[in-house]
Amino acid sequence: MTRNNKTLGIVDIGSNSIRLVIYEVSEDGAYRIIHEDKYAARLSGVVELDGSIQRSSLSTAITVLRQFKATCEAYQTELIRAAATAAIRNAINAAQIIAWLESETGLTIECVSGDREAYYGFLGVIQSIDLTDGFVVDIGGGSTEITVFRNRERLHSVSLPIGAVNSHARYGGEDQWTEANEQSLCNEVIEALQGQAWIGEHPGLPLIGLGGTMRTLAKVEQKRTQYSLPVSHHYEIGEEAMENIALSLPYLTSAQRKKVPGLAKDRADIIVPGILILRTIFRIIQGDRYVVSGAGLRDGLLRDYLAAGQPSAPDALKDSIRNFLYYGPPIPAKRLNRIHQDTVTLYTALQEATPDASDERILYASSMLHMAGKQINYFRYTQHSAYWIMNASIYGLSHRETILSAIAADYHPKKRTPQLLQKHEDILKDSDTQHAHRIGSLLRASEAINRAESILAIHAVKEKDSLQVTLTCTDEPLLELNGLEDAVKDLQEAWGVTLKHSIQQASKG
Repeated sequence: MTRNNKTLGIVDIGSNSIRLVIYEVSEDGAYRIIHEDKYAARLSGVVELDGSIQRSSLSTAITVLRQFKATCEAYQTELIRAAATAAIRNAINAAQIIAWLESETGLTIECVSGDREAYYGFLGVIQSIDLTDGFVVDIGGGSTEITVFRNRERLHSVSLPIGAVNSHARYGGEDQWTEANEQSLCNEVIEALQGQAWIGEHPGLPLIGLGGTMRTLAKVEQKRTQYSLPVSHHYEIGEEAMENIALSLPYLTSAQRKKVPGLAKDRADIIVPGILILRTIFRIIQGDRYVVSGAGLRDGLLRDYLAAGQPSAPDALKDSIRNFLYYGPPIPAKRLNRIHQDTVTLYTALQEATPDASDERILYASSMLHMAGKQINYFRYTQHSAYWIMNASIYGLSHRETILSAIAADYHPKKRTPQLLQKHEDILKDSDTQHAHRIGSLLRASEAINRAESILAIHAVKEKDSLQVTLTCTDEPLLELNGLEDAVKDLQEAWGVTLKHSIQQASKG
């Protein structure tokens, strides 16, 4: 650990898996994951016919929880927050199960209600994806939570006692699914939602999926399309693509499903009820696309701990970048902010308009993270920065914005930039080739302007085919002008302008 930070352990006792995440948390709320583990205990599968779970069926869960507690102690966690969800709360002897687990493990365990589970899932999504409106659907082993939010505020939630594990136990066979069983599961979901009038009152919104079902389906589709960015968070799947998966998986044998690229063997059975539940809900809400969230219940529990009463990060991207900068290389924040500010100034002058929301995110992320690679190695750090941006699942960026931010951070117009553009052409728009060169050249120019501390401010105005830049300086900007020589060539070529600069002395006093 660094500085006066503390560690926090979060244990999610789910119906399918028991998971542990250990976070390092700073005094002002910056955080990062330092350990993660899971075990597929399948608690939904040990529920008796009368709805109870017997003490003898908890031995595996108790062993796993003890081991997770020992891991937390090794990391010197100040607090372990353990939460039990559907399999336990829906059991008729839920209080007794919690007492058994607490007695055997020494943990304090919160039995999370369905509404509270939906709330935590919503918190996880809202702090990690910059979508204003949508449906959050969390398919677990023993339940499914659905939440609709508008203007980033939760409106309604419902928890259904229908999950991937207990549905497989009711309807799934040893091998292939029958059409009758498939329809029975879909009908159960439809009937369970009939009393929820709000569910059909918000058509055309994205379905944001949490949990193993959604992540697995993303991996399957990414493998099928040979997607060039192996990141699931904020990955989008169209209705037709998901429909094709739903039409094929139930009718494969178990052995065949285990060979589907991207589909983990331990999920080959429960992926079928998972996708059937997901598709049924998508049809009922009349969704427009599927979006994967890598953040969910555990992230919501963390957010609730860090900022109770402040349910969501005001800006997912800025919050995510703040976390990195806190734990990243020691770069002066003032310099990064100046580089961002100057990049926006040049962009606005050249475009003769302020950046739209997407470009604003790209300019911010690339400006603030272009030195991130120094954490790995100072030399060739821009290449490390690009890799880090593309693989760190930065919250608040779409995959396209992620790629463009990485290209700008490691802008090298003759070699590496064309290579990255070609590699990720499946994600980028045709117009992004020019766009990448323009944004990358702006960042390079802003870096040069802030190479030292001589230039206090810049002012830029476009006049026909030239860009007039006035540099307000405290001293002769020898280092800055030296760096600008190379950067200016790339900027002029990308934007089709001639850059001219003038220097004015900063007023004293």
